[in-house]
Amino acid sequence: MRYMLLAHGTNAAFIARGPAWVEEVVGFLARFEDDLAATSELEWTEVLDDDELAEVVGPGGESRTGWYNEAGKPLRRVWAVKVDTHHARARELAGLLAGELDTWVEVRRCMPGAQRP
Repeated sequence: MRYMLLAHGTNAAFIARGPAWVEEVVGFLARFEDDLAATSELEWTEVLDDDELAEVVGPGGESRTGWYNEAGKPLRRVWAVKVDTHHARARELAGLLAGELDTWVEVRRCMPGAQRP
């Protein structure tokens, strides 16, 4: 089964934690992703551009600067992981991320056949 792990937050919140914290997190994420790649659990990952540069486009083509849910935290990073049929492994991975990033990590199952070339 495939799951997406989604981390939300603002640039300002991450920068406010200081350079030592950022360095520690970057090192953790490099090891985390290398470990998942070594076990063939990592399908892909994306780091999204600054939240200040996001744009939302409506059905009529009108647009505004910002992320979709301005009352919440913008999406920062996405991991697509492939695990056994056990949801517990996806939750375990999300827990590792949440602990290191000190934020909630959203877990969503990717539906079969949803990914197309």
